[in-house]
Amino acid sequence: MNINIKNRFCSSYYREAAVKLVIRGKKLFFLRKSKPLRRRNLVGASPEGDGKRTVIKSDTDGGYDLSILPNGNQILSLCSHIPGTDWYATYLRIPISVNVREVIIHNTPAIIYNTDEMKRIPKNNSFLKSSLQHNQYFQCDEAPIKNVARKIAKECSDDDYLRILAVHRFVVNYLYYDKDELLAEVRQDDSALAVLKRRRTTCRGYASLCVSLLRAMNIPAQQLACYVAKPGKMIDIEHVKPKTNHVVVAAYADSRWLILDPSRDSHNKYEKGTFYNNNEKPSLAHFDMTEQFFSFTHWLPINYDY
Repeated sequence: MNINIKNRFCSSYYREAAVKLVIRGKKLFFLRKSKPLRRRNLVGASPEGDGKRTVIKSDTDGGYDLSILPNGNQILSLCSHIPGTDWYATYLRIPISVNVREVIIHNTPAIIYNTDEMKRIPKNNSFLKSSLQHNQYFQCDEAPIKNVARKIAKECSDDDYLRILAVHRFVVNYLYYDKDELLAEVRQDDSALAVLKRRRTTCRGYASLCVSLLRAMNIPAQQLACYVAKPGKMIDIEHVKPKTNHVVVAAYADSRWLILDPSRDSHNKYEKGTFYNNNEKPSLAHFDMTEQFFSFTHWLPINYDY
């Protein structure tokens, strides 16, 4: 992709989940293919680190006038309406820079490194074969994992891309993000079988179950360690030397590696010993992410050892 684009944005290579927009001068327009935000939606903006949000209403031409925003860096929040309520949920965030003449998308420097690193993920037969192997963490040969994988595969076509999508959806819906484990900093067993049984975990468990189910379907998959910014923040590798604190999934289909982050799409949580099931429609914002969107919040270590 062209990493120098400053007035266009696309979140995903999956058409049904992609949010596409263009900024012309100081006016934002959603492209008609932005299905996740096609119905009622809300656009807000706030200075980074400031919770005060300016709500921007659409004009008669369907555009959003960003000229009301002060000059400087802002975080644009694209929110979708939660049916049956008066609430909106943030679907994704985009960093922008506002100046006297125009508004531009503030692509982070991480996009350069991430684009290069994604190209470095091997596609040779040896690596793809190793991405199908069973081990103590990715337990793709265990009967419970194979049974779940078989059920998921039954409900979709033989297309590997659609099967990756189905696994992502299953993991996002089935698991609960374990905030108790995160706050206690006590690492539990994050192997696929343990997570499948326990149903609560952190990003590592989301990734291990996802990878294991894909391998059980004979789809090459890997877990990638990375750095991720705190929720609501953008990555800043210019001033901070990131350490890996997160994992995502790379899955292989159509001669390329897809990047997905199921833990970021999961609305379920486990907190203070209680399971909370969020009734929002499951998000696919972090499925098959573009390098542009991925790099707003994620950073892959340089020269990752594959």
